[in-house]
Amino acid sequence: MGSNFMKVLAAMIAIAALVLVLGLSGALFFLWPTSFPDQSLRITPEVLAELQALKDERKFGRDESTFYPGSPTEAVRASAQASVDAIIQSLVTELPPHPRRSVVLATFKRALIGMEQHDSEERDQALVYLHRIMSIVGVDNSGELLNVWRYGFPYGWFLRT
Repeated sequence: MGSNFMKVLAAMIAIAALVLVLGLSGALFFLWPTSFPDQSLRITPEVLAELQALKDERKFGRDESTFYPGSPTEAVRASAQASVDAIIQSLVTELPPHPRRSVVLATFKRALIGMEQHDSEERDQALVYLHRIMSIVGVDNSGELLNVWRYGFPYGWFLRT
């Protein structure tokens, strides 16, 4: 019985170490699924208009509601805004023929890879915009995709009450 316990313990430690390495290396983000569980979305002209209004907003300026001080330079602000605006434009194009949660998350995943160049403050603020997008299109959660991108791990799994 002691031998089996040691094998199980060793396997658990190995799995934990693998998850840690995958999370710290960023590989877990690349492996993270975007299509499970999927759901159909109701994309109306009003939803598309809300997305367009968000796209038209000036982004990455000072935001006291999130304690974001604003981008350090105009070049950084413009680059971060262009990244978020590209996500929105892609969704405006892709969602009407394919109104699925998986389309939203796959679009996020493709775009977030390019946002690694930004500082942590801009990445955190980008998450604010992504959550707004999710709210507009009716996606309740990212299935931990955003936590895995930002922090390397699905922290939401451990923080649920």
